Amino acid sequence: MIERATEQMFSTSVEQGRRLGIISCIHGNLEALESVLTDLRRRAVDHLLCLGDLVGYGPFPDEVTARIRALGIPALLGCWDEGIAEENENCGCTFVSQEEGQLGEMAFLWTTLHVSEDTKSYLGTLPMTAAFDLPCGRLVAVHGSPASTSEYLMESTHELVLFERAASAGCDILVCGHTHVPYVKQVAGTLEVRAETTVKDRIYRARFGAPEAARPVTLAPKTIVNAGSVGEPRHGGRAATYAIVDTHSGDVELCEVEYDVEKTVHAMRAREVPAKFAERLLRGEELTGKRKEVFCVC
Repeated sequence: MIERATEQMFSTSVEQGRRLGIISCIHGNLEALESVLTDLRRRAVDHLLCLGDLVGYGPFPDEVTARIRALGIPALLGCWDEGIAEENENCGCTFVSQEEGQLGEMAFLWTTLHVSEDTKSYLGTLPMTAAFDLPCGRLVAVHGSPASTSEYLMESTHELVLFERAASAGCDILVCGHTHVPYVKQVAGTLEVRAETTVKDRIYRARFGAPEAARPVTLAPKTIVNAGSVGEPRHGGRAATYAIVDTHSGDVELCEVEYDVEKTVHAMRAREVPAKFAERLLRGEELTGKRKEVFCVC
């Protein structure tokens, strides 16, 4: 009954529906996914979009992937999805120490050994971005950033970097995941543009006269939305998180959903997922130290 209603709930196209649900970073946590799907149904969401990382850390990578596919939920390529599909040695993240890197590699190896070839093939078909022209403006969805599936756009990331990432994607609203910490941040304002006193400017003035006076440049407002994580939250609690975007007003609601964490942990132990990651779920904390400084891959 729930599955049939859920399929009906997600049948409306993004452009036609009013309430767009955004989920990300399920990471093989089927129990959390089912709880979030039930909550989305209760909140009468018209359409749902997944920002990737269906696999990794959690005990049910194949089952989560099959559930997303069965419901016809559009999904994007996450860094874990990309690494598993391409049969890499890791998820592409940079860790702060050799010990932390080894821990991450353990989780990646477990996932590699427990996903089917069908799952790998499906993950390899996922697109990196999705764009929609909505009544509230142009929305672009990514996993990490428009530059890379592995780039972290944190709430603490400098506003000019956030603005540049949204502007480079040509959108008014940029939705992302990857950090596992939900937030909504609006960036707007003005820049003052003036010529510097350089050799080139002196030559220009000698030939053409004085340069233009400093002038303000107005930045078109951008909204950055991070949906957090369904299956491995790192915002300081154990609840799964996701976001709902009102496609007409542009308003964003961040949602938390309690789920049976102990049931997932029991499955992790039964399937011999590295113990550290079960501990992380129980504590609702980050256990692997990653370098999350902004980087450019251009």
